[in-house]
Amino acid sequence: MSPAAIRAGAAFHRLPEGASAVAAPVLRPVPGGGGRLFVGLLGSGALPAWVLPGSAEPARAWALLPGAEGVVLVGGDALSSSGDGAEPLHLPILPPARAPLTRSAAPEGEEAPPASGSGGGFRLSRADGALDLPFAALERLIPMPALHSLPEAPPGACGMAWTELGPALVLAGEEGEPLLALLVVEGRRLGLPCRGAAPLAQAPALPLALLHPGLLAAAPLALPPAAVAPLPTRLLLLARAGETGFALPLEEVAAVLPPQVPRNAGSGALAGIAAHRGDVLPVLDAGTRLGGRPVLTGGALPMLRLQGAQPAALAVSAVLGLRAVPETDLAPVPGQGLVAAMARLDGAVLPVCRARALLAPLVVSLAGAAP
Repeated sequence: MSPAAIRAGAAFHRLPEGASAVAAPVLRPVPGGGGRLFVGLLGSGALPAWVLPGSAEPARAWALLPGAEGVVLVGGDALSSSGDGAEPLHLPILPPARAPLTRSAAPEGEEAPPASGSGGGFRLSRADGALDLPFAALERLIPMPALHSLPEAPPGACGMAWTELGPALVLAGEEGEPLLALLVVEGRRLGLPCRGAAPLAQAPALPLALLHPGLLAAAPLALPPAAVAPLPTRLLLLARAGETGFALPLEEVAAVLPPQVPRNAGSGALAGIAAHRGDVLPVLDAGTRLGGRPVLTGGALPMLRLQGAQPAALAVSAVLGLRAVPETDLAPVPGQGLVAAMARLDGAVLPVCRARALLAPLVVSLAGAAP
């Protein structure tokens, strides 16, 4: 039995004769639709879809209705087999297509463009009327970008715009229109200023004015955005010793220890010891290792457990975090010294140190203490 009414919240709306219940479509929002107007993908077709005010989101019940523009979808909370007491259903009325670009018939001797086989289209709202387009022609609807002048622009064009999809030849429109419809016509990208878009059930033909050879000759090719290969990066752990910033390759840091005070203060390279995961680690002072003042002055400081044949901890003033630095911003320093590379980071240049070189004095000290 065909549904006679649809409920949206507490209100019942009477459905027209010929309505039928359908499964929930896949919805795609339409800009300017206020969260109620969608393109409904149902099977292999694309239809206008309205969710009635007061309905739960997402709408749980859907009906397919005949209409002047073709079939449409209406969503609500529930369908009813009785229309008693239901108020008439009022659907949004789309404006008639009356833009100068739209032609009802081809001039004598000129072939009309073939109708789109996409099964639907869009109606663009413009200051001078409306323009119907097949689905296949509309690439995307975006906020109006900045316009740039174009030397020897063809009639009907007002400039060029660079968009997220690439460059587009922008056609003339009223000043202040907030949106730009990106169109692909015969492999070229055009931009058409507009105020919004609404779906159409029937596929319109492509307007002949968009096929003008002079216009297409000046329009850029609608090439897909070039794939950007990810830049190789190096993970660096950033730290600070006093006022001196430095970095270590992440693979050379075994762990970050919480702030603590080294025990059994030593002399020379050894600043004391610290316990970590059952190991007793000799502690080095990052300040003295980098040629500055000691950072161990009695307070608790974070420490970095460095990788190496001899496990050890490096006391630092602060651990600043982990950063992925492009390898193009790393300049290697030849040799086996303390600094392995210089890194450009946020406008500053930081030394990237070698853990093995930081531990070198400790290795020498322990070797000298061995019997």
